[in-house]
Amino acid sequence: MEERSRYIRDEEEVVEDALGENLRAREWRLLRAALEQRLQHFMALELTEDSLQNKAEYRSKIKELKKQVCALRQEEAISGFVEASARAAIQRAYLDETEIYGDEE
Repeated sequence: MEERSRYIRDEEEVVEDALGENLRAREWRLLRAALEQRLQHFMALELTEDSLQNKAEYRSKIKELKKQVCALRQEEAISGFVEASARAAIQRAYLDETEIYGDEE
C-alpha cells in the first residue's frame, strides 16, 4: 500500500510539473461553468428587455462571454490532455518498474 501511495504522490508531482503555472482542467471547468451561468443570465435579460439600446448592450456582452467560454473550453481541453499524458507516462514508468511489461524491450 505504501508503494501505491508513493506512486500517487509521484503522479501528482509529474502532473504539476507538466502543467507548470497553468490551471488544472477541473479549475478551467469551474471558471467556464461560472461564465456560462453569467452568459445564460445575459441571454435571459436580452430576451426580456424592451429597450433596443439595452438589448444591443446585452448582445455585445453575450458575444464577448461566448468568446471567453470558448477560450476556457480550449484551455480546459489542453490541460486535460497534458494531465492525461503526464499520468500515462508515470503509469507506464510504474508498470515498467514493477515488470508488468516483462521482456518486451
